[in-house]
Amino acid sequence: MAVTPINIVRVSTNMQSISLLDTLRRNTLQLFLEQNRMATGNKLNAPSEDPVLAARAMKLSQTLEQQQQILENIRGANTFLSMTDSTIGEVNDLLIQAHEIASEMVNSTADQSQRESMAQLVSGIIDQLVTIGNRMYAGRYLFGGQQTTQPPFVQESGGVIYRGDTDSLTAQIDFGQSANINLNGADLFGSLAGVVQGAVDLNPALTLETRLVDLNGVTGVSVSTGSVLITMSSPAASFQVDLTTADTIGNVIDQLNAAAETAGLTVGPGGQFNATLNAAGNGLQIDAGAGTVSILDVGQGTAARDLGIRGSGASIVGSDLDPQVTLMTSVSTLFGGAGAALGTLQIQNEATTKTIDFSGATTVQDILNTINGAGVQVKAEINAEGTGFNVVNLLSGSVMSLGEAGGNTAELLGIRSLYGQTRLSSLNEGRGVSITEGVDDFRIVAKDGLSFNVNLDGATTVQDVLDAINSAAAGAGVAVNASLAVTGNGIRLMDGTGGGDALTVERLNYSYAMDDLGLNVVMADPADTELVGKDPNGVRPDSVFSALISLYEALTTGGGNVEQAITAAGEKINQFIDSTSQWQGIVGARAKAMKNRLDFTEDAVVTTQALLSETKDLDYTEAVTRFQLAQTTLKANLMSAESMLSLSLLDFLG
Repeated sequence: MAVTPINIVRVSTNMQSISLLDTLRRNTLQLFLEQNRMATGNKLNAPSEDPVLAARAMKLSQTLEQQQQILENIRGANTFLSMTDSTIGEVNDLLIQAHEIASEMVNSTADQSQRESMAQLVSGIIDQLVTIGNRMYAGRYLFGGQQTTQPPFVQESGGVIYRGDTDSLTAQIDFGQSANINLNGADLFGSLAGVVQGAVDLNPALTLETRLVDLNGVTGVSVSTGSVLITMSSPAASFQVDLTTADTIGNVIDQLNAAAETAGLTVGPGGQFNATLNAAGNGLQIDAGAGTVSILDVGQGTAARDLGIRGSGASIVGSDLDPQVTLMTSVSTLFGGAGAALGTLQIQNEATTKTIDFSGATTVQDILNTINGAGVQVKAEINAEGTGFNVVNLLSGSVMSLGEAGGNTAELLGIRSLYGQTRLSSLNEGRGVSITEGVDDFRIVAKDGLSFNVNLDGATTVQDVLDAINSAAAGAGVAVNASLAVTGNGIRLMDGTGGGDALTVERLNYSYAMDDLGLNVVMADPADTELVGKDPNGVRPDSVFSALISLYEALTTGGGNVEQAITAAGEKINQFIDSTSQWQGIVGARAKAMKNRLDFTEDAVVTTQALLSETKDLDYTEAVTRFQLAQTTLKANLMSAESMLSLSLLDFLG
């Protein structure tokens, strides 16, 4: 049997050194990595060590960061809502206190000095509510909406102005989910603006510049664009017109005429086809030079219908497109193109009275700017229907009256607060006029001493009252005439008797009709020949502050029907107590839901932290074992290297 020799390969000293150094480096690196893990507390020194584990850790870290931010948002929102809830409770307590004052003072046994004493308490309640309304948390006003640069409530000109907005503050309470965290001042304290609503349709004429989006159209809603089919009988022709790019009435006319011309028709007055504005100035007109023209909508379109030109005939006279009033509407186009000769009107807001001159106004924007720049805390705007103006009183507690200044501008623009067709039921902030049925309501004593009684049975409008006064005066042969004030607003009594005494109005049969009509006034100079009453249809914002100021005024003014005024103010305050309680319930529910959300989110953060710790944090028991192993391995490596590298040729000589 053959014996195979063993090949002994010689390993050079250089190769030994390289191998030892390589092993030494690897063991040293392993020891360093284990030391670094223990120092940082992380399982991984680099994502490349375990990409799957690293990706999971990064995802959990991002989730935790987002959760912690959401948690901070929820904590802030929870505190904000809790403060709002408690603050509303303070508001409610103050309103209950004011209502108790009204209930106590409505008693007829209370004298005027007692009422004036209680009025000071009401004044203090108003001041406290303004302070509460301006309460802040974390640099934000609780009731200012999104307006954070100035206090939302300001006491000015005997009233309270709300300078906040009605927008909501929101907080992110979950991924992709936000929640409202505030209650704006207009919601809590009531409508902080009273409105004189325009009573006249200004009816602007249609012009070539009128935009289609500013038309109510035949349907009264809007005008849609699309394609229309036009068919001519003489000469025979049929063509479609795409109106989808039309922006104005001028564009519509131009595109209709251009399409007809492209179809080979002569276009223009006296031509075979002519599109233009109708004679009434409120719609379109399509004329055929000969024969008839027919216009239909294409497919499901409604452009021809909305533009009022769907039909057929020798001439199609379009329906009224009812243009809306816009900022750029020219004054000359109002009232169907007749225009308006504007002069002056008078605005009174509490103690401030201003005469507004519109003689230089050429557009609706000019009219609005002139009113809004008068400095009487009012805001004029186009109404939602686009038919006229509204004038808004921004000063809670103050009564705004709009009247004439020697002309008819206020009535022409439809913004006179008291006019002939004003319903009696709407006067005095909706309380109406107290008419005693079956008996005379008041007596008018002329300057010459002659008098006549006025019975308002059946009267429903201000004009009915004027007619009743004039009829009674004529029946009694007394030269007294009733009309609306020429300057300012209110009922005006003109005395033509030539007497030297004062013209007076007296109550009859326990009727307070004269008070409710604003006629409980005294002539400043008996030599005057006219008596102008107060405007009983002045507008006051329907707010907590208006109700409290009404109570204050009733308590301090005295006279006449003070019990009715106190009762009315007390009833209004009671309404706000109810609404405030409702809002407290709503905010309380929000606060409870937010607290539940806070508890849930805190638990979610803890869970994510635990998962992240399990994923990325080091197990120190395992880490110490691995560190000791790496340490032992390195030590053995060093000892082996020492043993091998210390050998020389002498060690192999026997």
